Amino acid sequence: MNRTRTSVRRLLAPLLLVLLALPLGTPAAADEVALLADARPAAEARVAAVLGADQQILVSTFILGDEPFSMTALSLLRDAARRGLDVRLLVDAQWNKMPKAVEAHLLAEGVAIREFHPFRPCHPLWLTKRLHDKLLIVDGERVILGGRNVESPYFGLGRQLERRDYLDLDLLVEGEAAREARDYFLEVWNGRHTTPSHARAPEDAVRSAEAELDRHGAWLRQRIEAALAQPGATARPPRTHVDAVRFVHDPPQGKGSGPGVGTELIGLLENARESVVIESPYLIPTPALRNALRAAIARGVEVRILTNSLATTDNLWAQAGYAVVRKRLVRMGVDVWEYTGPESVHTKAGVIDDRTVIVGSFNLDPRSAHLNTEVALVLDSEPMAEELDDLLGDHLSRSHPIDERGWPEGADEPYPGVPRGKVWRLRLLRLLAPLIRSQL
Repeated sequence: MNRTRTSVRRLLAPLLLVLLALPLGTPAAADEVALLADARPAAEARVAAVLGADQQILVSTFILGDEPFSMTALSLLRDAARRGLDVRLLVDAQWNKMPKAVEAHLLAEGVAIREFHPFRPCHPLWLTKRLHDKLLIVDGERVILGGRNVESPYFGLGRQLERRDYLDLDLLVEGEAAREARDYFLEVWNGRHTTPSHARAPEDAVRSAEAELDRHGAWLRQRIEAALAQPGATARPPRTHVDAVRFVHDPPQGKGSGPGVGTELIGLLENARESVVIESPYLIPTPALRNALRAAIARGVEVRILTNSLATTDNLWAQAGYAVVRKRLVRMGVDVWEYTGPESVHTKAGVIDDRTVIVGSFNLDPRSAHLNTEVALVLDSEPMAEELDDLLGDHLSRSHPIDERGWPEGADEPYPGVPRGKVWRLRLLRLLAPLIRSQL
């Protein structure tokens, strides 16, 4: 435990620079956008936003962990509630890993917690429809949105859980998109798909949970005080002015009751004229997406998609669904690349015609298209598109292109370097994948 706490400390040590550089609590005159690609800035931006909140903190996440990084995050939310802020935490019921004692303590301290689609015999289909949103919204003025859940592997600390880290991405936006995200969050929060938490635990367990969060909160305060005592640059992190950022979301009333992120993506592909660059951890295109890609290629649009290789994937079922179609995609004209590590791709982002940027929670798979809730930010900005395109292009140096055989280009086998046991498991699942394609 001491070793993993030290890892958290190293990650957040430069926090002061963020706190001094961000104009917290002040509405932006226009949309200002920053890419949060590296783990450290992504963590710092979240901490700075929570510490600088004046009125309200809204958090929505698919996964909430039970390890030092997550406990540090929860200590921040608890302390914000103690300051009198409106703090609300919305988490998917299947992936809420918070100990009940921690959850009970947070509730007692004023943190409102709701779960999305807890198990209910009267709602059997809820089991397959999950909250996949990842949002941090502060005062309706700032939003951080992207692929990162609240757990250590999404912030470069997978060693805490002996897991591979994720290659991920968020957008930080100050402006109207944050207000739109707040309205969406509150509509989901108050809707029929969420249930208030009534977590309970023995008193001694709750006291231990309080002490645990106290330790994480005390450590963070010490690090901030130490940073304040050191001279350092206070230059504002790079931001890009964007005339308008659109917050796109699935219908709060339920998937399929109106247009959503998938509809937006298809529309962007239909309007593409020159190039499409996409990064997605899972690549199992729906018929609508395949048709949109095929039509774009027929118009002369160059399409490149980077996804996980068998070596780096965190989801063998999804990889089995992809294995069925990867040769077909290449022969259709898609320039398919597979990431080789050391991380696992978790980025959900794209650049269209060197101008339009989309970053969100949406995977190129049936679950994101038809089952899970999804959110995204869409903007038109050549500087932002260039920045993201450079970032995604850098990932190609640790990837290999796929040829018309469906194999890595130049390889003499389909899965070079992957243990035989994993290959055989994939082949077995590949036989079963078509039977449950809608769930992949």
